[in-house]
Amino acid sequence: MFPNGEAPAVAKTPVAGLFEAAVDGQVFYVTEDGRYLLGGPLIDTQTRRNLTDARLAQINRIPFDTLNTELAISWVKGSGARKLAIFEDPDCPYCKALEKTLKDIDDLTVYVFLYPIDQLHPQAAAKSRAIWCAPDRAEAWAEVMETGAVPEGRAGCADPIAEIAAFAKKHRISGTPTTVLADGTRLVGAVPRAKLEAELQRASRP
Repeated sequence: MFPNGEAPAVAKTPVAGLFEAAVDGQVFYVTEDGRYLLGGPLIDTQTRRNLTDARLAQINRIPFDTLNTELAISWVKGSGARKLAIFEDPDCPYCKALEKTLKDIDDLTVYVFLYPIDQLHPQAAAKSRAIWCAPDRAEAWAEVMETGAVPEGRAGCADPIAEIAAFAKKHRISGTPTTVLADGTRLVGAVPRAKLEAELQRASRP
């Protein structure tokens, strides 16, 4: 059924005769005889819990300690007690929306991994290199996000864009912004402030 993907991880579900097949960051359901395949979602009507979403969140976690923060642009707000990492493209409008949201959130340590999506934004890679090679990366990033003004980067400066792209591919990060919280939870898109605050609080609990 999945000739080009990884071998599915198969597990039982609460439904008799129905098994879960997790492959390539997705969840499918298959009957015991292997004949029928369902795409979900699987919902518990008593608790109203989406079991598929819960499993997707689990299998798509990215352990925070696997992130090489030396490859990121970072800054601290307030105590910096809460932390998140974001894969962002300087020409991505949703990234700019998320950056505006972050301005109103305090006690945060932010790591931005430059992840230009060439297919959508042909100039993003050059901008990313210029930002990385600027004297003050955090300031250069903020300026690009706010005004679009691109700094003049140092000539011959090495950048981590290819290494970040390889990590993103390994973890199936295909769009920006993609946020990783301290507990490994992955959030996709320009998450609204209220949800982001709630997720940060949850992820920072011991």
